[in-house]
Amino acid sequence: MLFVETKKDFTKINELRVGSRGINVKIRVLELFDPRDVLSRHTGERHTVREALVGDETGVILLTLWNENCEKVEIGKTYDLLNANTTVFRNSLRLGIGRKGKIVESSEEIPEDIVNTENNISEKIVKAPRKRWY
Repeated sequence: MLFVETKKDFTKINELRVGSRGINVKIRVLELFDPRDVLSRHTGERHTVREALVGDETGVILLTLWNENCEKVEIGKTYDLLNANTTVFRNSLRLGIGRKGKIVESSEEIPEDIVNTENNISEKIVKAPRKRWY
C-alpha cells in the first residue's frame, strides 16, 4: 500500500482556545526570554523552561519550551509545531509542545512584517478549566 502524506491543517493563533490539543501551528519566533530552572512538584526533577513570543498574521502568543526544546528555536525563524496544545498559566493562555509534540523548522516562512503583534492572545485574561477529581 502506498503511503501519501497529506498536507497538515494549521491552526491560526487567533483560533487557539483553552484546552486545544493535538493541533498544528505555524509560528514565527519574535522574541526569546532567558531560560530558567524549575523544580517539578511531582517528581522533584529539575527542568529548564524558556518562553518565546511567537506569532502569525492573526496574533501572537507565548510559547513555553521545556528542556531540549529550549535550544531548538531562533529569533526570526519560522517553525511548525506539530501535535501542540494550549495551557493556562497565571490566567494567561500559552502554547506548548508537550511530550508528544514536535517542533520542526518550516519550509514556509512567515514574514516579520505581516505578524499581528497588536493581538496578543496571552495578554487576555482566561480562567483555567476546573479539574474534576473522581
